[in-house]
Formats: sequence, C-alpha cells, structure tokens
Amino acid sequence: MKVVVAIDGSKYSDMCLAAASFLCKDRENLEVHLVNVQAHFSDLEVGLLPGDRDTARDEFTQRAENLLRGGIAYLEQQGVKNVKARIIKGPSPAEAIVDYVEQEKANLLVIGARGASEGARFLLGAEAPRIVKYSPCCVYIVKESCMEFCAAPNLAS
Repeated sequence: MKVVVAIDGSKYSDMCLAAASFLCKDRENLEVHLVNVQAHFSDLEVGLLPGDRDTARDEFTQRAENLLRGGIAYLEQQGVKNVKARIIKGPSPAEAIVDYVEQEKANLLVIGARGASEGARFLLGAEAPRIVKYSPCCVYIVKESCMEFCAAPNLAS
C-alpha cells in the first residue's frame, strides 16, 4: 500500500503529517511518499535579474529539501516506517500531484484543505478541488478541525 502526503510548509501541511502519522504508524507493508510541489521556475523568474535566478532557484530547492527532511524525521519519530520524499514539478500543483499518484499507483493521498500563504507560488489548498476531482485514488483532506484530532509538528517555523 502507498500513501502520498503533499506538503508545502503551511500549518495544514503540518496537520497532513500528523494525520499521516495517525493513519500509517506501526503498519507493515506500507510506503509513505512525502512530496513537495515546485512551480515551473520560469513562472517565477519574471522580474528577476539573471544573477538572482540561480540564487532564487537554489533557495526554493533548499527550502523544499529542508521541509521534506523535517517531514521524514517527524514521521519516523512517530513510528512510521518506509518514508520516502521527492520534489515534484508540473504545469500546476494539481497536475503534478495527480501525475505522481498515478505513476506510483498510490492507494491514498493526504492533502490540506488550504495551503501556503498567497505569497507562495505553490498554493496547494487552492488546488484541492482539482486534485480530488482527478485523483485516481482516495483523497484524505485535512481541515483545521483536525487539530483537535492529532497534534501537528509545526515544521513551518
């Protein structure tokens, strides 16, 4: 069984990790795939000077890698085994996630009802309806009321 958890650094993303921990800890024969969607960088380059492009690209990648490392550490600490992580790209976050779920033949996708702040270019929450519509597997949507259900790790800080 494969569970894909999409994270973007928002508080909903942290709650997705907590929900995944609750659903997946101490389970055998289960793979958990953490994914972070990066926008096509050409979409972000508008207005950047040529020398700033590489720096900005590196900063986005470093942030994503740190976020994924923190997610892996949290899930492993909670007793979740066999956690993998990957930065994915696509024309939109919804397409990137749905394509990844299809490619991996995932059984469950965990996403937040909302995503990162509007200043971020990868608004996962705004993509939730499209992801639900096109996902080939079940989608578990984490809402703010889930905070009462399980403690979130607060990786965004």
